[in-house]
Amino acid sequence: MKPRTWTVLLVLILLLALARHIWLAVYVHPYADDFSYAVAGMRQPLLERLAQEYASWNGRYFSNILVLRNPLVLGLGTGLVAYRTVPVALILLTWSAVYRFLSALAGTSSYRTEVTVVALAGVLLFLHGMPDASEGIYWYTGAVTYQVPNALGLILVANWIIALRRDHQRPGSLWWCVQAVLVIIIAGCNELHMAYLVLFHAGLLIWCRKGVPQAQRMVLILLGLSVACGLIVALAPGNATRGANFPLRHELLRTLVYSTAQTGRFIGTWLFDPVFLSASALFIVWRRRGTNARVLFTPFLDRRAALGLPVAVVFVAMFVTYWPTGLLGQYRTLNAAWFFFLPAWFAMLAVWEPHLPAWIRPDVLSRRFLHGLTIAIALLVLVTGRDGKLSYDLLFGRGARYDHAVVERYRLITLAVRSGKNAPLELPAIEPPRSLVILPLNTSPDHWVNRSMADYFGNAQLNIIAPTPVPAPE
Repeated sequence: MKPRTWTVLLVLILLLALARHIWLAVYVHPYADDFSYAVAGMRQPLLERLAQEYASWNGRYFSNILVLRNPLVLGLGTGLVAYRTVPVALILLTWSAVYRFLSALAGTSSYRTEVTVVALAGVLLFLHGMPDASEGIYWYTGAVTYQVPNALGLILVANWIIALRRDHQRPGSLWWCVQAVLVIIIAGCNELHMAYLVLFHAGLLIWCRKGVPQAQRMVLILLGLSVACGLIVALAPGNATRGANFPLRHELLRTLVYSTAQTGRFIGTWLFDPVFLSASALFIVWRRRGTNARVLFTPFLDRRAALGLPVAVVFVAMFVTYWPTGLLGQYRTLNAAWFFFLPAWFAMLAVWEPHLPAWIRPDVLSRRFLHGLTIAIALLVLVTGRDGKLSYDLLFGRGARYDHAVVERYRLITLAVRSGKNAPLELPAIEPPRSLVILPLNTSPDHWVNRSMADYFGNAQLNIIAPTPVPAPE
């Protein structure tokens, strides 16, 4: 197979795999906080509500703007269409961030094709291994709070790589403005990314200690801004109110033990995933053949730092989760950990690859065999893990049936509200997609999820009775 033919075939497979994730967005619907934040956004001025959130719930000064102005504020008709475009926009933003990061590592536009292909593969690997894709991409409130800073964080790192590659050339005012805006946005999205931001700049300061003083001054300025923004989030009065719901919070021993255990648990789970394991092995093979993969992932850490970086990324996410709550809770933080674990993992492989046993000899394999192996691994994404469930949902109509069932629920609730009666409304059961984990309506009409949905449709007193959710078969 000619190199160009192989590249075109590989890109087509990757695009097909990515198109499935975009196709799934056609069937998603809002749930949980989406409705409650939409109601708050429609009934209160933005600044007033932001101040209320800061005083009574959390200090997420930027992501709160996004959730209070979520698409449902436009009404269910237009809002639902806009709601479904958000996952598509997030996937494209994620690809742009990965492309920017890889381009910064390559340091030249000569490898544009390679960067494009690897960026597609990287996004697919992230989507494939996400602990909870619902919270990470398809549920608006969770996605804009965590995936937006994920992508922007990688762009920030890429900008730093570009600036540090230029040695004594000082960055222009545009670079400073972009980095400052990114710091302000990322820190204001959630507590985990605030912590990542501060720790990244602190680590970068240590890494630059033997470099030119100018680089250290640059890092110090943005580290100071990161700390200042982080304090705004961390010192919000609302954190105490929210923390009161978690009696096991602020227990150091529990936090350390559980953070360590969960770090080992999830890294172990990822390492034994066939797609991730195959991608890692393929990465080493292509590097050892002296291909352009060596340029795209030039080592920039010593061996000890490289080995600890993937573990540290996950441990920080666990610590930031357990310290204020004492619980693992929702998987939004794990999605972020997985996102940054991936570049940290492949950076580690790039550093350690020259020190692996000499008996690993990919040069004895023909290029045709390696091309076929690469395409086989790309095809593996379509049928394994959550991706396999995604393919099932799309091909066998489970996603479409879920969409129709939820639309029917909307119709029933609308009719009940228009009738003006508060008689209990019993909704039919819904079979959720296999590839998404969706928080269902509660069996109690007084649950906040049920009340929020009824309130959005115009009658908060409507007693919505939902049946026990139909479990998705494995």
